[in-house]
Amino acid sequence: MKSLSEMLASVTREFSSRTAVVESEKAIRYFELERNIHSLAGALHAGGIRPAASVAILLPNGAEFVTSAFALWSLGAVVVPLNDQYQENELARFLNEAGAEWIITARAFSGICERVSQLRETVTRIFLVDKLAAKDSGAVPENFAPARNPDAAALIQFSSGSTGRPKRIVRTHRKLLFELDSLARALAFSHEDRFIGVTPFSHVNGLMRSMLASLRSGATLYPLPKFDRHAVARAIETHGISIFIGVPFMFGVLAKSRFAERPDFSSLRLAISASAPMPPALSRQFYQNFGVYIRQLYGSTETGSISVNLSPDIEHTLDSVGHPLPGVAVEIYDAAGHRATNEAIGELAVRSPGAIEAYDGDERATQASFRDGYFLTGDIGRRDARGLIHLLGRKKLFINKGGYKINPREIEELIETHPKIEEAVVVGVPSAFGDERLKAILVSNAPCSEAEIIEHCRGKIADFKIPGLIEFRDSLPKSPTGKVRRELLQRVHG
Repeated sequence: MKSLSEMLASVTREFSSRTAVVESEKAIRYFELERNIHSLAGALHAGGIRPAASVAILLPNGAEFVTSAFALWSLGAVVVPLNDQYQENELARFLNEAGAEWIITARAFSGICERVSQLRETVTRIFLVDKLAAKDSGAVPENFAPARNPDAAALIQFSSGSTGRPKRIVRTHRKLLFELDSLARALAFSHEDRFIGVTPFSHVNGLMRSMLASLRSGATLYPLPKFDRHAVARAIETHGISIFIGVPFMFGVLAKSRFAERPDFSSLRLAISASAPMPPALSRQFYQNFGVYIRQLYGSTETGSISVNLSPDIEHTLDSVGHPLPGVAVEIYDAAGHRATNEAIGELAVRSPGAIEAYDGDERATQASFRDGYFLTGDIGRRDARGLIHLLGRKKLFINKGGYKINPREIEELIETHPKIEEAVVVGVPSAFGDERLKAILVSNAPCSEAEIIEHCRGKIADFKIPGLIEFRDSLPKSPTGKVRRELLQRVHG
C-alpha cells in the first residue's frame, strides 16, 4: 500500500460488508463508506480541489470527518485538521500558516468560517459537507482511482515552541502508513476490535491511534463528538469497546466519577493514555474501579508514536512508556551529548521512518531540533535495566533554584497524593536573585491550606523542593486534549 486512500481501498476489498463506523446508532459498512468517500471526492474535485492542495477540516469526531479526510486523500490533497474549539483568530492563523484556501465544515460552523474568511490573507472557499452529502451529486472524476504517491504530503499539523509561533509539520503517506503498521503489529489490532474515538481527530493522538488505526485494521470505529464521561461509559458497555486510546484527563475523570451503577468495562482489551504523563495513582484508581490498568504510549506530532508500555508487569511499571515500537530507535543523550547508559538521565532522541526530517519552512527550528537523523524531543528521561523508558519531564520545564535543577513532576506527584488535592502543577517564577522560586498551583476537592501542603511535603522531599508559593484555583487551563497549559501558568508571577 502506497497511500492512505489505497490502504482503505485494500481494507474495503477484504472487509466490504463489515461495519466501519457507527455513529448515533447508524452503522456504515466499509463499502458504504467507500461510496460516500467517492461521492464527496467528486464534489470536491468539481469545486476545484486538486492534488497537493492544502484543505482544512473543521468538524467534530464523526463519520463526516472520516469521509472528508479520505475524500481529500483520494484526490491527492493535503489534510489540515483544525480543532473545532478554536476561535476566529486561531483558525485564521493556522489557515494562513498551512496555506489552506479551502475549509470543509458543517452548517454549525458556517458562521465562524465566514468571519474567518474576512481575516484571511487569501480567499477562503467553504464546503459544507452535510450540504454536499444531502445533494449526493458529486461526479467521480473520470478514471478515478486512489492517489498512490507514497511521498506526497498527506497531513499538516502544528507544534508550538517557546515563542508560541506554530511550527509546521508535514508528514507524507509513507510516514503515516509506517506508524499505522507499527502500531498494528505492536498492539495486535484486528478486524474484531472495536475502537472508541473520543480524543479529537484534529489531534495526532485521535487521528492516528483511534480513527486511522481502526480503519487500517478493518475494525469498527465508534466516534464521539466530545468527551462526556457518561457517553463514554455507555459506549464502552453497550458496544463492547475493546480499544480505548485517550488522554490522562479522560481516564482521570472516569476513575474519579461516581456512577449510579458502576459500568462494565470488561470488554476493554487495551486502555492506553498518550499526549501527557499519566499519574500512576490515577491508573491504579481506574484499575480498582474497572479492572483495567492504563498503559502509557509516548509520541509526538513530529515523530508519530514512539513507544508503548506492554509490560506483563504493568502493575509495577505504570510510570513507564515502555519499549520503542518496531522500527523506531530511541537514544538518551547526557548534557555533554554522549549516549547515556541505563539509569542515566538525559534527553530523548528519536529516529523513525514515521518522523519528519525537518520543520517545513523553519530552518532555525530544524537546526535546533534535528541532529544526525534523530529528532531531539526536549523530553528528559532514562532507560532502566529492562530497557523500559521512563519520562521525567520537559527539558525546558526543569526549574533552576539556587543552582539546583528541579523536576516539577516529582513535586506534583507528591502533592497529588494529598487526599484533598485533585490536580497540581509546579512552575518556576523569577526571583530577585536571578533564579526561580517554586510555585504550586492546585485544585482541591475540599478546603485546604498552604500549611497543610507544606507539611505534606516536609520530610518526603528536600526542603529546597518544597514550593514557597501556593495558589488554589477552581480549575487549570487545559488544551483540547486535556494537557495542562503550563505556559499560561508560568506567566503568573508572585
